[in-house]
Amino acid sequence: MLDISFYTEGQEPHSIEMKEDFFEWLAHTNFSRIGKSHPTVIKIEEEKEELLLIKLDPENRQLLKYFLRDAIILESEKIIENLGDAPSKEDYQKVTYPLKKLHELRRCVENETYQYLQRA
Repeated sequence: MLDISFYTEGQEPHSIEMKEDFFEWLAHTNFSRIGKSHPTVIKIEEEKEELLLIKLDPENRQLLKYFLRDAIILESEKIIENLGDAPSKEDYQKVTYPLKKLHELRRCVENETYQYLQRA
């Protein structure tokens, strides 16, 4: 599993774990092109660490919101087209996994307490 982490000064990061194939898909989308990672010193609980982070300034946050909302719409359409009337639990979980992860990312991007994003 790979993860994307969201940081708030002085707190433990919130990490979203995801399957490798979903992470790779995300890496090949505009999600990976929004914002630039910079070495940033951040206090996590009581210790300072230098990490490569993307500042969630208003512009980056807005671009990420737009990307995620568009991706959610496209994934929803795929689900409607591919799920059928009586999917098995396994099929349902497989088809809805990307949608769940996109919503989890969206909620974090929209949460303004998070100041930074780490994609790798």
